[in-house]
Amino acid sequence: MAANAKRYRDPNGAHIRIYHNLLNSPAWWALSASAKNLFIDLRVQLNASNNGKIAAVFSDLKHRGWRSKTTMHKALRELDALGFIAKTRQGGIASMSRICSLYRFTDLDCNEFPAHGIAARRATYDYRAFASLQDAVSAKRKADKPRERASRRENKAKVRKLDLLAPETGPKSAIQRPENGQHAV
Repeated sequence: MAANAKRYRDPNGAHIRIYHNLLNSPAWWALSASAKNLFIDLRVQLNASNNGKIAAVFSDLKHRGWRSKTTMHKALRELDALGFIAKTRQGGIASMSRICSLYRFTDLDCNEFPAHGIAARRATYDYRAFASLQDAVSAKRKADKPRERASRRENKAKVRKLDLLAPETGPKSAIQRPENGQHAV
């Protein structure tokens, strides 16, 4: 190609590319509709050189129609569990910082980003690890299960009902309980 030749630009604008081997994989079939939509919304962020720096931030995706953080995070866990994306940088509460987690698509090569601590790596095609739909569905179920947490009732501080007429401290004779439900003056 000559140095002064113009690059071809698609008259319809930018596009995303999803290969048939990904769309025909058992892992793709096991994904929920929300996870497939999130995959496409994340893929829109991709350009020729930023795989590995894909952010899944609710405030950025809200304009693409996402209304629930819970649904978005569930879809993100599905995509990760079924091998379509992989985390390149831990962010958020888990890293005790205000930076967001970053992801890469496993079907594409990832570039190096030293400023973010992201190493270059070849495409790993993690979604191909599922030989059957049943394997993919069981991996999805594991990702859908809530984390093991102690019961809220066990963790809550016990709240005692206070009897304003009962003495908490001091001698019992200091506060006299009135009889017949009348208050002492």
